[in-house]
Amino acid sequence: MVTAQNTPTYDVTITDRVVSFVVYCAPLDDAHNIPFANVFGNTDVAHRAVTDSASYLSTLPYVVIDADTEKVLFPVQAATGGTQTFPARVALENNALHDGKRWKHSLPAIHIPDETRRIALHIANDAYADHRNFKLFSWSVPDAAHSKVHIYEVRADVKSEFARLNTLGQVPADNSLVEKPNVQNQYFGFLDGDLWLRISHEFTTADIRRLCPPGTISRTRLTSAAASQSGVASGTPGGLGAPDEQLHVDWSVALAPIYAAGQDSRSMNAFSVIVSQLGITVHFAARAFANAINSSARTTIQQALSRTSPRAFAAVLRAAWRLHIDTLDLSSSWRPMLGSSLHKMGIGIDVTRFDDDAESIQVAIRNQGAQDRNQPFPSTVGGRKLGALYEELTHDTQVAATQVFTPWVHWVEPHDTHMHVTAAR
Repeated sequence: MVTAQNTPTYDVTITDRVVSFVVYCAPLDDAHNIPFANVFGNTDVAHRAVTDSASYLSTLPYVVIDADTEKVLFPVQAATGGTQTFPARVALENNALHDGKRWKHSLPAIHIPDETRRIALHIANDAYADHRNFKLFSWSVPDAAHSKVHIYEVRADVKSEFARLNTLGQVPADNSLVEKPNVQNQYFGFLDGDLWLRISHEFTTADIRRLCPPGTISRTRLTSAAASQSGVASGTPGGLGAPDEQLHVDWSVALAPIYAAGQDSRSMNAFSVIVSQLGITVHFAARAFANAINSSARTTIQQALSRTSPRAFAAVLRAAWRLHIDTLDLSSSWRPMLGSSLHKMGIGIDVTRFDDDAESIQVAIRNQGAQDRNQPFPSTVGGRKLGALYEELTHDTQVAATQVFTPWVHWVEPHDTHMHVTAAR
């Protein structure tokens, strides 16, 4: 008979370690029943980071790597350049984290090889094989059968308040994970705007030349007679029979004023940039960069602009020039913690208005309500011009297929007040 006194003991070694990640996206920051609004005062709208669309990460690319060898662990095909994408979003229980409506994503569990001691993530455009510059949450994997990591997308300035309301204890250092209090084998970290700035690819002049090589664009010359008749009546820009007008564009030069704008500025004010090579003024609306700035302690306008793909700017400017549009109003470019993954990737841009002075056409891109959604563009002169802009963009090879959304044709929520354009990668 074996008694408790002489029962042999064993050192148990975990041979199969599994890690799973749950990402809780930033909440709808609209000051309605959100305790964090009180941090800045109920009426201080200048500090709101998110307005009308809670953050979510569906289809956002990611890979998991061995943080020491940089070998891709998941997905397997990522070793040859592939990525995994975030699964569909799931609504978090109402106000479960004390800060309003949130979406969450539960990533597939990952089996960690025996030889791997530390892992890290690459997400968004940093997940692609030609980038992978920033290791997100490099972390020593515990010797446990299953470790669960909770990542909370939170504004940089409310991390302490969030930790207090959710009894998380200490605030982790930037880009680090710590143990979750009073629960075994669970860890957490904060994904704030400062980290998004470091994750997101900064487009350089070399990137512009690679993605948007110099080339010649052409348009139908606008005759005075056509202008007097608001020349879009025929369905084509410019006057009938007028000779073609051509322009050679070096996009690294043309886009330079946009990428140079807002250096060292965190202002919420509207401003304009003149793209002199094309004769177009780009007007950025007030609070166009509110999400990038308010989710971070340091992001500037120039840093947000430089994380927006040159293909996005080039596509809308090229279409505008071909249609004799003089002024474009933009309301959003790169933004890390608002809406879908497209703006987080730096490939989304929103156009809210355009002016064509020669033809006396001014168009605010806004429908009149739900009855206009997925309906033809208005039959007005401005509506026909808008339709021409849509056609230009949807036939541009540097625009992602089926990724131009409007308040009328090809409407998807929440595009009632702008035309969204997604650049091809």
